[in-house]
Amino acid sequence: MKFFEAVPDELFSPLASPNRALYADALDVLYTAYQDKLKIPEDTFYSMLRSRLEQQLADATFEGEDIDEDELRDISGRARFLIRKLGGKGWFEKERGADFREYITVPGYSSRLLALFHELRDDTPARGYSCVFGTYSALKVAEENGTVYEKMAAVYGAYDNTQTLVKLLHMVYHNVRHYFQMQLEMHDVGEVLSSYFDDFGQKVIEAYIRPLKIKDSVPKYRVPIKSVLTWWAEDDSLLEAMAEAAKQDRRGATAEDCRADILRKIYWVQECYDNLERDYLDEIDAQVRRYTRAATQKIENLTNRDQNIRGDLNTVLTALSRNSRAGDLVDSLQPVFNLFEQSCLSEKSLWYRRRPGKRTKAAPVLIEEAGDDSAAAAQAAKLLHSDYGRAAVAAYVQNWLGENDIVCTSDIPLENDRDYVMSLLALLAGGSKRSEFSVEELGGECRRNGYAIPQMQFSRKEKEK
Repeated sequence: MKFFEAVPDELFSPLASPNRALYADALDVLYTAYQDKLKIPEDTFYSMLRSRLEQQLADATFEGEDIDEDELRDISGRARFLIRKLGGKGWFEKERGADFREYITVPGYSSRLLALFHELRDDTPARGYSCVFGTYSALKVAEENGTVYEKMAAVYGAYDNTQTLVKLLHMVYHNVRHYFQMQLEMHDVGEVLSSYFDDFGQKVIEAYIRPLKIKDSVPKYRVPIKSVLTWWAEDDSLLEAMAEAAKQDRRGATAEDCRADILRKIYWVQECYDNLERDYLDEIDAQVRRYTRAATQKIENLTNRDQNIRGDLNTVLTALSRNSRAGDLVDSLQPVFNLFEQSCLSEKSLWYRRRPGKRTKAAPVLIEEAGDDSAAAAQAAKLLHSDYGRAAVAAYVQNWLGENDIVCTSDIPLENDRDYVMSLLALLAGGSKRSEFSVEELGGECRRNGYAIPQMQFSRKEKEK
């Protein structure tokens, strides 16, 4: 859908008129009424315009506006004109209630634009967002005690929260760049310091960057989030159940489409959390460091350009610090300042840094790059998934157990490399919830036929009735 198919053509025309500041204030009053009341009577909105914009209405000229002489005569008529103008351009609609009063209704596109305008006007720093923690808590609760529907909803919630987090990181990165541009127009040290500590420090560092490092930390919650999503993605029966729940929730036409959509969202969230630190957080940190360095250099330049006593003292002290033996400069300053040189001896006074010797050039060593053997790679992948897959490991352990429920390391054959690899894979697979056996490490190690493995006990899990 095109933009002006979703909104009226002349929706923004009041904001392009000479009285755009008055219309913007009137829209903010409309947003306040929309937030305070479910049903907005027209006379209530009229009273709010009169009380809050009395001075602006009195000062407005309305040149070039289609305002009647009766409306232009007093503040009441001008307030009525604002209501007629904004309603005619599509910012709100009117309906008559059962009590025969006129009520104002705000369409969906208008309510979203009004919220955006109000947010841009609001100078209060943002606080309290928790995209990463919200994703972690939803997945954790659904994994421990949630139904299939709650797990499905948690996947979609994780996807939405991660999208919100990525949009937030985009906004933070570009917002730092905005402060670079603002700094170029500053010519006073106080302005630079105020912009850095008050504006940038509160609206960017404290509002967004600090929570991402401490409270809503990506490194802290990344592994638990990925672990839960991995378990769900590998459980075919759970995926089918979630797909059916998503279909009933009208998130897709068929169960197959819902299953593919759930997997696509799971993999996207996992990939995002794998790359968030490298692609977003590290770039934002570098941008913040560049801005801090630029602010420091700006303060130094403005201070050095200062023509008062502070600037002169800065120049003198800088020259003395760069050359401790500046005898001529000391002699010229001695009549004005009492300067004294102070030095001391320590255990490092007679120490000299060792100078490295010159490196000699040696004959170059040629490195032969092995070609890409796709056949060998395919064979290795086939061997990995067939001979050492999850099913092969489970069958190997069942062979060890036989008719018994428990088997120890001493009963496991260690005849060749395959037995050794399978024992280690069985140790890793025993921690999975879907494994048919459990592993308990007993401490120490078992050595036999040149192989060494931990002392372990494998137990057959009781099947749930």
